Amino acid sequence: MKPVLVVSHRGDNRRAPENTIASAQSAIALGADYIEFDVQQSADGVLYIMHDETVDRTTNGRGLISEMTSGEIDRLDAGSWFSSEFEGERVPRLDAFLRHIKGLCKIYCEIKQANVSDVVALLRGFGSPDDVFLGSFSVDIRQEYRTIAPELRRNIQLHVAGSLENAIHHEKGHIFEFLETNITRDAVFEAKKRGLETMVFIDTPNTELFAELVRWQVDYVNLDHVALFRAVQQEVLLARQ
Repeated sequence: MKPVLVVSHRGDNRRAPENTIASAQSAIALGADYIEFDVQQSADGVLYIMHDETVDRTTNGRGLISEMTSGEIDRLDAGSWFSSEFEGERVPRLDAFLRHIKGLCKIYCEIKQANVSDVVALLRGFGSPDDVFLGSFSVDIRQEYRTIAPELRRNIQLHVAGSLENAIHHEKGHIFEFLETNITRDAVFEAKKRGLETMVFIDTPNTELFAELVRWQVDYVNLDHVALFRAVQQEVLLARQ
């Protein structure tokens, strides 16, 4: 039985502030295979790792990241909101973030709002195409990276594509992602039968589902509870020996 590869959602966001170098380091220490992160762009064109359009939730600042300069963003504290232990943690620039984790794990890059060509240029310098896959909820961004970066694998969610057929023929996806609420054994098997890899996003500590995903041979899990999933997976694999 092949182990499921673990994608750490925004890094190890339960033990460190999400989408920071600290959360990436913690995810790597836990043995995550991939780190998932989000990319936004500043007013002066610098690419940053951040999920939200505003800096309000995860920094000591306020405002739209797209309307702030890189100088303003670089001065923000992206750690104190999570814990005083991380006071002074910065919003990572994409180039610095990639340099820091290169050779230590693979990456799932979700482009929120950013210049796709600039993002792709940095991702191409990270490693081989097998080290990277892309995703976005923006129709325009997905169309652009299909065109300019056909060598990079693409993730598409069932609830975005609408159907497996659309994921294959319109989105030209490589990885088909389910949610905890729409995953079924038959759907996983059908996607794999059609040549797609499969992934499930799950942000709850649902150990029963974790065990099922291991048994179903899902290719990836995108989750917050890396250590718990690893423990459940080990238990299932040992039981199968």
